[in-house]
Amino acid sequence: MSETSERTFSDLTVILPTLNEAGNLELLISEIGRVTPGSRVIVVDDNSEDGTPDVVRKIIATNSSVLLIERHVKPCLTDSIQIGIRAATTDYIAWLDADHSHPPEVLLKLYDTAQDSGCCIATRYAKAEDSFADRLPKGEVLAAGLSAVLNFSVNRVLRLKISDYTSGFIVCRRALLVGHELRGDYGEYFIELMYYLTRKGVDLREVYYESPPRVSGESKTGSSLIPLMRRGVKYLWLVSRLILDSSTPSSPR
Repeated sequence: MSETSERTFSDLTVILPTLNEAGNLELLISEIGRVTPGSRVIVVDDNSEDGTPDVVRKIIATNSSVLLIERHVKPCLTDSIQIGIRAATTDYIAWLDADHSHPPEVLLKLYDTAQDSGCCIATRYAKAEDSFADRLPKGEVLAAGLSAVLNFSVNRVLRLKISDYTSGFIVCRRALLVGHELRGDYGEYFIELMYYLTRKGVDLREVYYESPPRVSGESKTGSSLIPLMRRGVKYLWLVSRLILDSSTPSSPR
């Protein structure tokens, strides 16, 4: 019998923020259940137009561990994750992309490491000290290359003990997240969250993984230079705000 089949993960909730991911969810939720049996899954859908909520409702009909939250508003990744955190009641919370670029098999290592540290993220980079050349993807698309540039740049400024500031793949103790409002509207929220947790004294840990390509649907990050650069500017603006906030003296009590 496998290691995962002998364990249950009733203290874990996995959040899946979705926008037009109908072709990915059935297999993904099945894989999450196989890797972390007993865990809960919360799908937070951002007004998908491809029938994603219908796919989830079909899954729920035979799987009571899955919950669907529908947001009929302008899509916002950060808000979807925030709502998922508020809806979760377990001791540990995870979230990952619904396009299979975050392999569910990694959840087990993330969960086990978070038992000791309180929070563990998955990283596409072997270590924070990797050179810029080491971080450049081999034969990947433009988005992956710009992500490497962004991570390299942010690490030179914030100097946290992590390597992947745009991971978006995490297992964290719920108590560390409750009461904190995520900032930003897309992946920049993750930079702020890592900064916040570090300042709280959380011993952030990382688990290396290899990110496979998307299985179905289209990337929400963008595939051309201009939208990617716009997102990058938002990320760097948030970093500058974090630095300014940390250097502003607190008001006397």
